Amino acid sequence: MGYLWQKLKDQGAIMVGTWPNQGYSFTHSKALNAEKSMFLGLPLDDENQFDQTDSKIQVWTKKILTEFGILNFE
Repeated sequence: MGYLWQKLKDQGAIMVGTWPNQGYSFTHSKALNAEKSMFLGLPLDDENQFDQTDSKIQVWTKKILTEFGILNFE
């Protein structure tokens, strides 16, 4: 995810869709922001958190639409 994020950013893309890294167990990831607090996209762990995949996708999709100004919850 980090590689793709950087390539798109270098091309001038508007970057949205970060996701908190809390609740994930890992030792290293290139898909983290500079502060190491957010993933640069939505990581899905189908081995250990398969029961959370659908709800994470729903929340993340709403987050992206809100960041682009397409969806407004006010």
